[in-house]
Amino acid sequence: MRPKRFAFTMRLAELAATAAQAELTRRDAIEAQTATALASADYAERHCPSLRLGQDKLDRNLREIKGTLAGLRATESYAEQVAALASIEQSHGRAMVCVVLPKAHGGYGRGIVTVR
Repeated sequence: MRPKRFAFTMRLAELAATAAQAELTRRDAIEAQTATALASADYAERHCPSLRLGQDKLDRNLREIKGTLAGLRATESYAEQVAALASIEQSHGRAMVCVVLPKAHGGYGRGIVTVR
């Protein structure tokens, strides 16, 4: 193979790898942010009558990552959010958790916990 053609082929392979890595990173971000928002939504369902689950947004994110609710609940992100919510509840009370939950999630998690 000629040097110029080889360099072009290598650069093309690098670009393809970069695109694949970017897609994986995006998927990871959607999964992590959706899992934390789901943990908050689960908390809200049990303890915050003024809040509700934004099912459409959750469904869109699940389709995007080809994931399931059970899969999200099994992630480290979900477990960390559950622990954080318990800590905040213990130190500041349940009412404070319910006040901040609708504003706590940005990015891909925005709209999963909403006010009724």
